[in-house]
Amino acid sequence: MKRLLLASLIALLAAQGAVARDRWTSLDEAVSEARDRYNGRVLSAERRQRDGRDSYDIRILTNDGRVKRLRIDPESGRSGRGERSDRRGRR
Repeated sequence: MKRLLLASLIALLAAQGAVARDRWTSLDEAVSEARDRYNGRVLSAERRQRDGRDSYDIRILTNDGRVKRLRIDPESGRSGRGERSDRRGRR
């Protein structure tokens, strides 16, 4: 009985983990949302891992010549602290 209960609990936890992974924002979704939000051209987009956590780094050239740099958390879909804006040609 205890083994059956333990096996059921493990299966339930594994299923919840799979569901949580399915809710992640894909890189394509993050790029599309960022493009719509800043109304510009995507210069680059890549998935990175920092301190064991995934993030998406996206650079967008806005219509007014600024480069927006975004860091998106794939789990929540939210923009993190990596968001900043630069004038084109300046660093």
